[in-house]
This record gives sequence, C-alpha cells and structure tokens, in this order.
Amino acid sequence: MQGAAGWFANAEPAVARPGPPACTIVIDTEEDFPWADPVEGTPDNTEHLRHLPELQAVFGAFGAIPAYMVTWRVLEDADAVALLRREHAAGRCVLGLHLHTWVTPPLLGVRDHRLSFAGNLAPEIEAAKLRALAAQFEAAFGFPARTYRAGRYGLGPASPALLEDLGITVDTSVAPRSDFSAEGGPDYGGFDYAPFWFGKSRRVLELPLGRAIVGHAGARAAALYHGVRSGAWPRLAVSLVSRLRLAERMTLSPEGHDAPTMIRLVRGLAARGQAVYPVSFHSSSIWPGRNPYVTNAAEQRQFYDRLSGVLAHLRDAAGAQFVALDDIPGQFVPPAEQN
Repeated sequence: MQGAAGWFANAEPAVARPGPPACTIVIDTEEDFPWADPVEGTPDNTEHLRHLPELQAVFGAFGAIPAYMVTWRVLEDADAVALLRREHAAGRCVLGLHLHTWVTPPLLGVRDHRLSFAGNLAPEIEAAKLRALAAQFEAAFGFPARTYRAGRYGLGPASPALLEDLGITVDTSVAPRSDFSAEGGPDYGGFDYAPFWFGKSRRVLELPLGRAIVGHAGARAAALYHGVRSGAWPRLAVSLVSRLRLAERMTLSPEGHDAPTMIRLVRGLAARGQAVYPVSFHSSSIWPGRNPYVTNAAEQRQFYDRLSGVLAHLRDAAGAQFVALDDIPGQFVPPAEQN
C-alpha cells in the first residue's frame, strides 16, 4: 500500500489547547498467538488476561486510566469481559476496539498473511468484520465503542470512512515512521507523530502511535535517519547515528525501550510543541512467554520498571495529566474553531 496520507479525507492538524500536557495509555488487549503467523487457524489463548489486576494496580498508583482495545477473542472470554466490565464500571479504564482480522467473523477460510492487515480486505469484508466486532463489543459491555486501533496498524484506503460511519471518535492506527509494505501492509514512513482530524461528514481524531525520529540533529533528524537507511550500509549507519543520538527512531512503549529512551522521546516531542503523549503496549507483555518482548520473569520485571519509570517522568518531570483515551479529543481545539 502506498499513499496512506491520501486515505484521510479533509485531514487537518489537531491544535492542542493551552494547558498542561496529557498522557494517555493505549493497550492492544488481545489473545496471544504466534506473531509470525497471524492467519486464520493460528492457535491462541487469552489466559494472560487473568493477570490484568496486577497491571491495574500500577495504573492505580499513578491515577492513570488505560484504554483496553479488545479483540474478538477477548470478547469471547467471559472471565475477561467480566473483569473489564468491573474495572470500567469503577471508572478505572475505558474500552475500545482492536480488529484482528484472522479471528473476527466473517472468516474467509484462507490462510493469507496479507489479510492480517484489514486494509487488504475487500471493503465490504472489512466493513462486515468491523460491524461484527462493534456489535459483539456492545453486547458485552452495554455501550458502543468510540475508539479503535487496527490490528497490525493495518488501515487501508477504505478504513477511515468505515470508522467515520461506525461512530468512532478516536483512531490510533497510524504508526509513524513505519513501513509494513514488505509484508503487504501500509507504509506510514511519511507520517510523523502529529495528531490530526479527518472525516467527510464527522470529524475523527487520529492519535498516532507515539513513535517518532528525534535526536541532536533536531529538525533534520528524520531526514538524516531516512537518508542513512537508504545508503549502502543501512544497518551500520542507522546504528551509528542512533548511538550518537543524532537521529533515533523511538516508540513511547516499554516494549523494547527503556525509560531513558522513552524520556528522550518525550523531550523531543515536547520540543516540537507536542502536548499529548500516548503510551502503548500489548496486553500479552504482562505475563512471560506470550510475545517476543517479555519472554521470562526478568524481562517481565524490566517491563514493569520501564512502564513505571516513564509514567513517573511524565507525571513528575513533564507535568503531564493522565487522560483517558475517550477524553483525548478535548485536549485539542475543536476543528470547527481552528479555522
């Protein structure tokens, strides 16, 4: 897929309101499965979700309200739904949609890796899966979902209009500075971390994944990073400019990023005037052996240390307030008032 920017009708930058910055937390709340094989029939389970209370205790210590973006498999797990319903009723979390195409009906009966990206489905099939997931969500929780993240960040040309029609108010599917085209997925390489509004008849906020290229090269960091990647020795060159901190591609996530790295990203985004910081990770990281990021007990401890470290920095040093994903649009000037 190319030209992803053209998928978003009437896109315009989202202008932050004056005031303290905000941190929101977005969790891909999903079954664990072999990540290299996201196709129909892949074995999976949701046992790790029994440990969500341990994660909730961390958020409670900070007064943070996470957004659990749930897949079809999670909605099929009665115990997980009951747990999430209790947390939501107590005001300790918000809930949204996370589409895994390979487990969400209507199933197609084919094992095709490309179709793990919803944007590669025929528009009517993508729409049918979205409607099925939304209906199952409403049946489980008693209210419609208003936030969304595509599994594998797999938007396509038809996706934004489908989300608009579904009543979604915040999408979190764009992964800036990321190119999934080698797998048949979208190319977001031209996107930077910058929230924006889109939509033809109703405005939807795009809050991208908290990923950007920042460094001592300042405004030239992204160009430097992409330039060395296209050179003769891309891995060596990228490693060099990253080690020198001239240009680093970083994600606001405790998966694969330690607290000092995430803090550098926060500072880099703040220097650009960004005032909303979305922290993201997968629910399977809360228990060892469920994904490539947390494979043993030591890495599980590191994961929680990293998460606590960046949340503490955002609260204490950056002065950020913790804001639920559902309320993030209120951090920006309404689009009708921007012009």
